[in-house]
Amino acid sequence: MRAQALILLLALASPALGIGQTVQTAQTVEESFARDPGPLDFIHGEGYEQAILQSLTGDTLVGLDAQNRVVPRLSDNWKLEGKRIRFHLRTGVRFSNGALLIPADIAWTIHEIQAKEDASPTKRGILQGVKVRLSGSYVELSSPKPAARLLMELAHVPVTRKGSVDMGSGPFTLVRKGSEWTFTARSHFLNPKITAIHFRLIADDQALLQNLQKGWLSIGVPPARNNLHPPSAMIELHQPTRAQLIVFSEAGLPPLQALEGWRGESFPANFFSAKARASRGLWPESLGFPPMKIQAPAQPLSKGRHWELLYSSGDELVQKALMALRERAKQDGVDLEPKPVEAALLYQRLQKGDFQLASALNIFDPNPWSVLELLEPNGPMNFCGWKDAKFPGVAAKLDSVQSPAWLELQKIWATHPTALPILDFTSVVWVDKHLKVEASALGLYLTTPGPAGWTWTK
Repeated sequence: MRAQALILLLALASPALGIGQTVQTAQTVEESFARDPGPLDFIHGEGYEQAILQSLTGDTLVGLDAQNRVVPRLSDNWKLEGKRIRFHLRTGVRFSNGALLIPADIAWTIHEIQAKEDASPTKRGILQGVKVRLSGSYVELSSPKPAARLLMELAHVPVTRKGSVDMGSGPFTLVRKGSEWTFTARSHFLNPKITAIHFRLIADDQALLQNLQKGWLSIGVPPARNNLHPPSAMIELHQPTRAQLIVFSEAGLPPLQALEGWRGESFPANFFSAKARASRGLWPESLGFPPMKIQAPAQPLSKGRHWELLYSSGDELVQKALMALRERAKQDGVDLEPKPVEAALLYQRLQKGDFQLASALNIFDPNPWSVLELLEPNGPMNFCGWKDAKFPGVAAKLDSVQSPAWLELQKIWATHPTALPILDFTSVVWVDKHLKVEASALGLYLTTPGPAGWTWTK
């Protein structure tokens, strides 16, 4: 995730079918949303469910495959020149209304995201400082960022038609009816193999489990409970996500130092079944960062201290984790009060800095550049205004994933962080045995070809 900060693929829930409801045809993949993603919007839309809408109905200049390699999408080839990337566009690409996609659509999408203050924070962060130059069937982008970083991040910026916020050229078209979303395959260069994907809206874990056990779903994420096994018609798939529950602290070090100690003591073995474990260090180990503790003198806690910790309501696993932390905090005389709020309101409060402590579920891209969202001045995850005089100089050295400056940067962050991971997640998904999907660190939906490459064997 990017700054799909409050939504996590692990939180996907599934629909309870009522009397009289029927399952769609065998060629339709049955799925669900835990939260309403809102209207399809390639400019303003934010969050994991919205990202699914956009990934199914839109195309990006390049994609990322399941091995995290950059692969062709709207661009069939490209060339990196310093901090510039020159893309050659694929010919014959059409939007869902039949209009041809042209270079001007790409330029308009980028400029619109840059110009609108209420545009997606994730995309605004990616496109900060990006300049566009058009030449025939070529699009040239230049940026202050290393070209290799920008190239990977562009996989998260689908292109919409000039003058529109909801017109994509992707492998599926979307029709919404009430709390149901149907994505139907269309003629496309990815050549989708399945007929359709059908989502319903539900957020109840018990209903989710019932749907999975009854075989009413093709894909589902089981609740974080011990001793759950998929029904005979499904297999269990584990995906190596870079997903973490992160706590942001407006007050800085005192609460984070306390949480750093509590997180390792609050969650016994198998507390979350196989879906989560206590985080170690400050940044994801899965991105190559060694565990590192906060490098600052310990600050004593005041007895009777009260800390309010905001979290997104409706997530059973997160609530369970925060309640365990609350009980541990009591042993040190601290009143830690987890307070549930609606996801959109939580994100608004994070953006405004209106909190003491707040937790967010974040999916990092599978490359170290994704942690910069916590540090950069306008980073979509820099909710506490973190800054350090040494940051610009060190960041300038991060020209590759192998740069030794990554460890230098981690040490700077460790002296005064404003966020701390509490849990590391593994994506556990149950999938119909007859549906062939490909596991990925980005989940099932956000890779290329993603669902366009799924097939049925029945």
